[in-house]
Amino acid sequence: MQAHEPELAQFTGSPASLPVRAINPVRDEVHNSSRVAGWNWLLNRLSRETSSGRFIPEIDGLRFAAIGMVVLFHLNGYLLAKSSLYHSGPLPQSDWLAQIALVGNRGVELFFVISGFILGLPFAAHHLKNAPRVDLRKYYLRRLTRLEPPYFVTVLLLFVLALWVQGKTAAALYPHLAASLFYLHNLIYGSASPVIGVAWSLEIEVQFYVLVPLLTFLFAIRKRWLRRLILVALVLGTLSAQSRFLPQSGPASLSILAYLQFFLIGFLLADVFLADWREAPQSNSYWDGVALAGWPLLFIVLRSDVLAHWLFPFLVFLLYCAAFRGDWSRRVFSNPCITVVGGMCYSIYLIHYEVISAVGRFTKGFAESLPYWAYFSVQLALIGVSILLVCGFYFVLLEKPCMRRNWPGRVWTHLQGTAYQRSGAAESAAAD
Repeated sequence: MQAHEPELAQFTGSPASLPVRAINPVRDEVHNSSRVAGWNWLLNRLSRETSSGRFIPEIDGLRFAAIGMVVLFHLNGYLLAKSSLYHSGPLPQSDWLAQIALVGNRGVELFFVISGFILGLPFAAHHLKNAPRVDLRKYYLRRLTRLEPPYFVTVLLLFVLALWVQGKTAAALYPHLAASLFYLHNLIYGSASPVIGVAWSLEIEVQFYVLVPLLTFLFAIRKRWLRRLILVALVLGTLSAQSRFLPQSGPASLSILAYLQFFLIGFLLADVFLADWREAPQSNSYWDGVALAGWPLLFIVLRSDVLAHWLFPFLVFLLYCAAFRGDWSRRVFSNPCITVVGGMCYSIYLIHYEVISAVGRFTKGFAESLPYWAYFSVQLALIGVSILLVCGFYFVLLEKPCMRRNWPGRVWTHLQGTAYQRSGAAESAAAD
């Protein structure tokens, strides 16, 4: 990120009326440069690393939107359950913020589209642009070393907290712990894990990882119109099969069978990104109109189960296109502050509810007498800052190191070097 040179403000009036700092431009320049440098350092520390070297800021901006919806949903649920508002009846339909929060759980599907795009991109590049073939061994090893350490540490940490804070018994949780560690809880129990509730979606992601090499043969279809027609047909066929055969609960409802359409939409976006935009989308103000109309429409559509089922995937596709193509929307989703938070969404997703619960017990009484939208806004400001601080620290400490290429090899080399130094020191001490 490039820092902009600070500009000196233009003043009118006598010099005596100017603030002291305004008449010392050299010192002001140094102060502003130091502040910009400090801000850049902080953003760099909190920015994620990419093993492929390909950074698409709009995708991290869309991750911000997805994790924001999920946080709103869980914060709203916590406040309604833990505050006195829980006993005051349903929230009024006019409370727009509450209505947005009530459908925030659909942010998970926004993540699924992003996963389809990101994971499909290298396979699509191979078929459409003659890029090198994807090495499946390296592909799966990268997924393993990138995602599993933060996940395993979080699962074990939450297991200990469940025993210590919630008073649950180890014997009761051991089966759920084992199932969660192997991403099998959805399939075995047909419900979210009591150890780590958010892992239900991660298990679906893992199922998609397994299917990716097979599904991406769609990109081998040379005719663009036929390839995209088949993708759209698969999406519509999946939606039709779900409405006819998929049960509302149980293991199948928490599997790739219930969410495949969103990953396929991600494939479609990857196809357009490579074949039409050639990885360099051109901005167009018309797409800003799509964004301005589409995001409010999205929350309206999600209020209806029927509309959400049939329209949600395609509306997400249009909104993601708008994030790439709109003048205004592209600036928003590429803003460094937005992309930094979006880049650490995995850490936020893993532990945000625990932060809400820990901080909310102290803040839930603040501003409770205000209208709900104002009360929710106050709580969002208080708890949201806590989420950013705690999850940001968690990201830097645990997740970001796992983003570095070949970090297991570096750790092993470091351990070998340390062991060699200790053995050498022991030999020297014995000789003395």
